[in-house]
Amino acid sequence: MYRWIKKLHIYSGLLSYVGFTVWGIVGIWASFAPAPAERPRREPEVRTVAFQVDGRATDQEITDAMIVASGLPFIQPGRKPNRDNDGRLQVRYLTPNGTRRILLLERENLLQIERTPSPLGGFLNLMHMQTFRIHNPGWEVHLWGAYNQFSLWAVIFMTVSGLYMWLATRPRMAWALWTLGVGSVLTVALYAVLR
Repeated sequence: MYRWIKKLHIYSGLLSYVGFTVWGIVGIWASFAPAPAERPRREPEVRTVAFQVDGRATDQEITDAMIVASGLPFIQPGRKPNRDNDGRLQVRYLTPNGTRRILLLERENLLQIERTPSPLGGFLNLMHMQTFRIHNPGWEVHLWGAYNQFSLWAVIFMTVSGLYMWLATRPRMAWALWTLGVGSVLTVALYAVLR
């Protein structure tokens, strides 16, 4: 049994290595990045697309048509209609690459499509929290979300199996006890410094 758990422990670590790396980079970035309110605001990239509104259509039908006409990835028709402060129909959604907004300019017969890109840290932050349960992702994000979900379970399994392997072999080994002690002290110290 020990031999199989050791193999599973090693393979789960190898298969989820990329996920662990992304989580580590995001953890370091989040620890030293300025607060969200202090970060520089990025201006959106704006483009327009011709769009004719059918006068008999409901807000839901117009919203679905806006999504299709925009040609943007990672979104599908079916989003709940939403209006901005000026009463204009809009669709806002978040992707790992940044925020997207589709705004209906009804008088001009245009759709205004805004793309506010994420910085690299923001991109990795959104990728590290992505799971396969996120609403309407593209297949690429859905696949990454499934991998991320696997990595979450892998780290839990590796923690439990690592503890089992230590206790099943040499629980009184001096360097293992020192590693546990030093790691615990460093974790508490890092928490105290960064909180």
